[in-house]
Amino acid sequence: MIAHRDPLLANAVSKMAVYVQDRFPAAFPSKEQTEAVNSYLDSICKPKHEPMTEIECEHRRLASHKITIAAICVLDRSEQERLQDVLDHISYDREYYLPERTNRRYF
Repeated sequence: MIAHRDPLLANAVSKMAVYVQDRFPAAFPSKEQTEAVNSYLDSICKPKHEPMTEIECEHRRLASHKITIAAICVLDRSEQERLQDVLDHISYDREYYLPERTNRRYF
């Protein structure tokens, strides 16, 4: 239902629900998960400054609550709290994700 009305929101909810429901989650979401959130937040309030101003970060943080609200039906309370905590970080840091590993061998 959300996917038809707001596909960016649906994608962000889907990606982040997978992250917070992981039995042994990483310390940070993946780059793909963070990019899904950023795509949705940019559709609501795209930052005009680099680095983002405090007001822009707060607008993004408030907009991120819609992701948590949309995820209520699939997440329990502790997962919702964890989700909002991660979304707060992404709101302030567009690159809040687990660095990708390289497959280099050093020997």
